[in-house]
This record gives sequence, C-alpha cells and structure tokens, in this order.
Amino acid sequence: MVTQRGQALVESALAFPLLVVLMLALVQFALYAHAVDVAQGACQDGARVAAQADRTVGDGVATAQSLLLAGLGPSARDITVRGQTDGQVVALEAQGTTRLLLPWFGDASLPVQATAEAAKETFRASGG
Repeated sequence: MVTQRGQALVESALAFPLLVVLMLALVQFALYAHAVDVAQGACQDGARVAAQADRTVGDGVATAQSLLLAGLGPSARDITVRGQTDGQVVALEAQGTTRLLLPWFGDASLPVQATAEAAKETFRASGG
C-alpha cells in the first residue's frame, strides 16, 4: 500500500503559482480594457467639445487629456492625443501604451489606441 501523506501539500505547491499567475493575468486584462475604454471615452468627449461652434481642436485635445489623466492617473502620460479638422468634421486620436502589471516581463507594455469623430456645429440661432 502506497502512502498518501503529503500529497495535498505537493499538489497545492504546484497549483498555487499557476493560480496566482492566472489571477494576475485576469487583473491585467481588466486594467487594459479599462485603459482602452477611458481613452475611447476621452476621445469622444474631446471631439464633442471641439465640434462646438465656438470651440477649437485645441480645446477638444485639452479636454481629452484631462479626462485621460482623471481616468488613468499617472499612466495617462504614456498616451498622446492629437486632433485635426477639415472644417466640417473634427477627429481626435489617442495613441500610447499601458504598462504590464506582471513583474516577469520587465518594462513591457500593451498598445492603447482610440479615435473619435464629430461633425462641426454650423447652426447659429438668429437673435431677435
């Protein structure tokens, strides 16, 4: 008869590191999805601001950058926002990276990219 003493300890020692890596990978995925969602929302709101009749593309870029900073904190510095307009449509684009949480990959990062467009307001209410 073979003894089973210590089997649970060995199985736990083998399974625990795998579970920790799996949990960290899930947290990393959630953080990445959050960063992409924040970048997309910042671009959309920035494009909406820049599309207002009395606003400029610079106003939209500033709005998007402030929303990125509010949503991502210091890691927002790794994402740049650019804007352009052709007079009828305003487009904002955010590009950058977000760092990996997993310590085994050093300074590895994941790409973050988002774009948004909005039609420039042209309607003006007549006064009087």
